[in-house]
Amino acid sequence: MASYKKYKEALEKLGLRQLDIYRYKDKDVLRVQRIQDGKVLLIELPRRRDEMSLDEYINYVKSKAIQTK
Repeated sequence: MASYKKYKEALEKLGLRQLDIYRYKDKDVLRVQRIQDGKVLLIELPRRRDEMSLDEYINYVKSKAIQTK
């Protein structure tokens, strides 16, 4: 379980609060809250987050969070 802490910390550095992780066989869906305005976002990852490098995860989440205004 401790290995997932790095993903949660990465979200916090991006200004997001992790609310839920929906785990599917081939992908994960994140439910996060943008701290600056409280908006809740659903971010569907292309595959499970433990199959992504931390840098790839950060870049993907950042691109999706910016797209959602």
